[in-house]
Amino acid sequence: MMDRAEAALQFICSDDRSVWVGMGMALQSEYGDAAREIWMDWSRQSDSFKEADARAVWRSFRGAGVSIASLFHEAKQNGWRDQGFQKPTDSQIAEQRQIAAQRHTQEGQERAELAALAAKKAEWILGQCKHEKHAYLHAKGFQELDGLVWYPTETQNLLCIPMYVGGKIAGLQMIDRDGAKKYLSGQITSQAEFCFDAGGLNAIDWWVEGFASGLSLRACLHALKLRYRIHVCFSAQNLQRMAHSGYVVADNDATETGEKAAQATKLPYWMPLTVGDDINDVHKAHGTFRTSQMLRKWLQGLVDEKAYYQ
Repeated sequence: MMDRAEAALQFICSDDRSVWVGMGMALQSEYGDAAREIWMDWSRQSDSFKEADARAVWRSFRGAGVSIASLFHEAKQNGWRDQGFQKPTDSQIAEQRQIAAQRHTQEGQERAELAALAAKKAEWILGQCKHEKHAYLHAKGFQELDGLVWYPTETQNLLCIPMYVGGKIAGLQMIDRDGAKKYLSGQITSQAEFCFDAGGLNAIDWWVEGFASGLSLRACLHALKLRYRIHVCFSAQNLQRMAHSGYVVADNDATETGEKAAQATKLPYWMPLTVGDDINDVHKAHGTFRTSQMLRKWLQGLVDEKAYYQ
C-alpha cells in the first residue's frame, strides 16, 4: 500500500512548507516510521531541503488528525489518478514549482509574517484562557460543558476555538455571549480546522461547518458507539475545500450554501429537513437519542443502497 502513497506523492511539490509538513504527518499516521525514507526522498526534491532539519521535523510528528486521505486528495488536485504507476509530466512539475514560487513573493512573505504573528497571538490567548462555562455553549444546549474562555476585558468574555492548519495552531475563532464570531487579524483560515478525534482503528471522517454542530454530532456518534474524527471547518467554502473522505453533515441554509458545498465534495451527506436548521438545531429540539437515530437510519440507508446496486 505504501507504493500507492509513494506514487501519489510525486504529484505534490515539496517546496511549500505547510504542504511538506502535512504530507509527512499523513504518511506517519498511516504507516509509522516505515514511511520515513519515502518522505525524506520526496523532500530532497526541494532546493531548501536540509537533512538534519527534515529528520528532526519527522521526529516531531505525533499524529495531529492528518490522514493518508489528505495526501491522495492533494495528489488528485495536481493530476494524479489512482490507476497504477504514473509519473508527473515535466509541465506538471513545472506548474507545481511555479505555484510554490509564487507563494514566496514579497506579498506572500508579508502574509506569512502576519499569519505567524496571528498564530503567536493565538497561543498567547490560549495561555490566558480559563476552563469554564460560557453563554454561547449554554444557548447551544451544552449547559454543563466547559470551554476555553478568554477575558480581554473585565466585562467581556469570549469562547475561543483553536484553529489548526497542518496540525499547528494558526488562529482562533472567538465567539461572544450573543454568538457573534470573529478571527484574529492576519490569521490563516483556509484549510483550518478543529478536530474532535475519538481515535482508534476504523475511525470515520465527518465534516461540519460550525463548532456547535461538531459538539452535537459528537454526542450523537458517541451514543451510536461509532469511532469518529469530526472536522470543524468554520465555513461552507472551507468544508468544500477540505472534505475528502467519510461523510458531511450539512447546514440547511435558505441560500442552499451548505448543501451546495456538501454536494461539491462528492461525499454522502446528511442534512436536516427544515430550512434554516443545522444539526445543533435538531439536537436541541429532539435530544441526543432521536437525533442519533436519524443519523443511524441514514447510515443504514447508505448501506442498503450500496448492497442493492452490487
